[in-house]
Amino acid sequence: MTVPGLAPLDFSWLDTGADGRWMESPDEATQALGRILTGHGAGGAIVTGELGDRRETIEAALSGVSPDRAVFRLHGSPFAAATPYGALAILLSGLNEAPPAQIHAMVWALADYLRSLGEQPAIVIVSQPDQIDPDTITVLAQLSQINRITLVVHCERPTEVPLDLAAMRRLGTLTGITVWPLTPTASHGLLEDVLEGTVSRFASTVLWQHSSGSVHRLRQLARDCVVSGKVRRIESSWVLAPGPLPRSTSGGASTAVLRDLPVRQRALLEMLAICGPMRVGDLIHTGFAAELDELDDERVLEIRNGHSGRLALVTSVQAAEILAAIEPDRHRELASTLEALDPGYLSVLRAAQDLVAIGDAEGAISLFSDVGRAAGGGPRASLATGRVHLAWAESRARAVVGDLDGADAAIRRSPEQASAVLSVQAAALAVDRGDLREALARLEAVPAEHRPELLDAGGVFFTSEAIHFRAKSIRAEALALADDQAGALDLLVSLDRELTSFRTLGIVNDVLSPYERAVMAESMLTVLLACGQTQRCRDLAEAVLAGRHGNPHAVLYADLVIAALDAMTGYRDRAEQRASRAAAQLEVAGQPRDLQLALAIQAFCATDRNDPTGADASRLLDARAEGHPRAAAPSLGRLGWLAELFLAWSTGEIHSTRARTARILALADRAAADGLYAVEFFAVASAFQFGEMWLAPRLAETAAGTQTLTSGPSLLMARSVLEGDQDLLYRSLEQLAAAGYAAHFEHISSPLLKDLPQAQLRRLAETAAAAARQSGGETEDPEGEPDWMAELTRREKEISRLVVAGKSNAMIARISGISIRTVEGHLYQIYAKLQLKGRAELTRLAAAHAPQRTAS
Repeated sequence: MTVPGLAPLDFSWLDTGADGRWMESPDEATQALGRILTGHGAGGAIVTGELGDRRETIEAALSGVSPDRAVFRLHGSPFAAATPYGALAILLSGLNEAPPAQIHAMVWALADYLRSLGEQPAIVIVSQPDQIDPDTITVLAQLSQINRITLVVHCERPTEVPLDLAAMRRLGTLTGITVWPLTPTASHGLLEDVLEGTVSRFASTVLWQHSSGSVHRLRQLARDCVVSGKVRRIESSWVLAPGPLPRSTSGGASTAVLRDLPVRQRALLEMLAICGPMRVGDLIHTGFAAELDELDDERVLEIRNGHSGRLALVTSVQAAEILAAIEPDRHRELASTLEALDPGYLSVLRAAQDLVAIGDAEGAISLFSDVGRAAGGGPRASLATGRVHLAWAESRARAVVGDLDGADAAIRRSPEQASAVLSVQAAALAVDRGDLREALARLEAVPAEHRPELLDAGGVFFTSEAIHFRAKSIRAEALALADDQAGALDLLVSLDRELTSFRTLGIVNDVLSPYERAVMAESMLTVLLACGQTQRCRDLAEAVLAGRHGNPHAVLYADLVIAALDAMTGYRDRAEQRASRAAAQLEVAGQPRDLQLALAIQAFCATDRNDPTGADASRLLDARAEGHPRAAAPSLGRLGWLAELFLAWSTGEIHSTRARTARILALADRAAADGLYAVEFFAVASAFQFGEMWLAPRLAETAAGTQTLTSGPSLLMARSVLEGDQDLLYRSLEQLAAAGYAAHFEHISSPLLKDLPQAQLRRLAETAAAAARQSGGETEDPEGEPDWMAELTRREKEISRLVVAGKSNAMIARISGISIRTVEGHLYQIYAKLQLKGRAELTRLAAAHAPQRTAS
């Protein structure tokens, strides 16, 4: 049989770079601002976002400006806000006469002065413009319009932009540049520095999302969470505990800014914060057209497409800030508006969604017990249209904590359980249980064409296309775990192309929210893993970790998948570290099914080094599974089969090879009975590679019935034993090595390898090592640590190896989970310690000290 090919996958739709408020990187902002500053025309830019303590973006852009050009820096302050022209003092000091009293005369006096300083317009950089008196802002705006200055205004938040300047941005006189330098990867590294320890990816994703890209706010939020117990230390890792996020103690400008806004803009933001998404048509009809225009231009609110029209909304972070700034009397006034607009379930849906997104699924579940009840205890009539939405939300929340029976019950209680929405959710639960027949039957109820049925009544996160995509991804999972891996991969390619086309058109956020795209990525990870596509699976998992989607559950899932890949391909130490961090977070978050896999990986990695704790880890895994009522019957769906397989592999070291084989074959038989033929194949293949060559007929049968990346090599391996052909055996092992399965060679027992020449064994090892380097997985030198690394720290050694392997700074940052700037800092230290000038000299140094291999 032939190994199926897979068309290239894009994955760019996962992180478009325009998710909500995160618009541009610091490098992009620097380039855009540099083009403005080095031009000869009028205008300037309004840069919104936190630029750091040294204002790196603006200063980097200034580095390309001619040294002869005049540059002035004006700062806002309480004095500048209260004193007429207080911020202009540095410009006014250049006049040889008293400043005019009238604004018009002031503008022309300064224009003549600035013209004398050079041919090109002077550059005026303004920070904290919300703390500068209005007359000063007017003078600067007019100087910019008559080409006397290139005005650069920096604001932490879009709401801090003065009205005059905001109008100039809308007209195109000033260019808007929004920069949020804090990426998820950078925030993870920053949190580990702030908390001085390992931080779970789940925790860093939640805190990053609620920091809105601000370094200062992330630091403060992390400290507040530690004080409140929301972030706590479990063994050596900081994890996120259930419960609400604490209210920030850092204050911030949100309250003052909201009060300073025009009355109607403030009223619109308050309504959106309390009532949730509202139809743009309704808001225009009630007279908010101008306010929508201005706030949308300033990116204070968002406007997205729904099936019933366009919707205006603010993010959950913005809503929390606005609610905190609303006066109590005003809050009571708006409460009556909320009661009229909310038929009894919209507020519950929004609250439940927010709780699940911060790791408090149990808190979300508790919201559904009394929802929709009127004062007399009976159901509210207005709830009829919301039953499907509530059933979906409750089912999803229960699935997060592993309560699949409760999730199913939430769907069965709904009279609309046959709807497309709930059929898709029921199919997802069936795949999670490993019941593929039920999953495919449920998907048959979902029409292939798009239906105008929204899952979220606000139309913000789920559209008919979302239902279509989710059904397609779940079908791919079912096919991948059964016997049609080629069909599953075809569906993945189709999904990737569709989503990429929406991204190209610029409407991907309208079709599927960033959060839900990460849910799609979870399904794709399951498919790639079941099909043996280790390299693409790793690429997607790393894209999920780096993505700006804000879905902590997808991040945790991706981290666990990478741990499994590391363990399967021979990198046990790194796999054990990842699994340990994931286990600490999973236990606190109450996710027993994924916790089983994390503990199984720990047990497997411990037994590899003959550590006695391997047996303890295995017993701990069994004890926790038996002690948790919802995990008593482990599922083989999604990643459940991997947990069973890792545990079976470690059984051979803990007990005996006979016990290992018995457990693997029991898994294979159970998988075959459930129609999980890919799981059966992986189980039989692993038993065979451990030396159970009598399984060759069954291995040949299961390999012929599947199309995973390792099915072809495994079929050759079975035939080599059945036919006694050593050439077939070598070819099969070579294909496994090229596919990235280095771990197979550590555990294939001597009956398979005893007759292979040493030259062939050496070539196999080299092929496996090359595949590992290509995947970015190899960071440890198998020959030991060279002398030149003696003075380097652990992280510096890791980065040095990656540099020598030819990785760029961006790739090193992705592999190591740190920011590019941190990589550059480590490289500076490495070059200083080794007295080198750059990457080329480091590579030559490593080559000079590489161990010499002799042919045997």
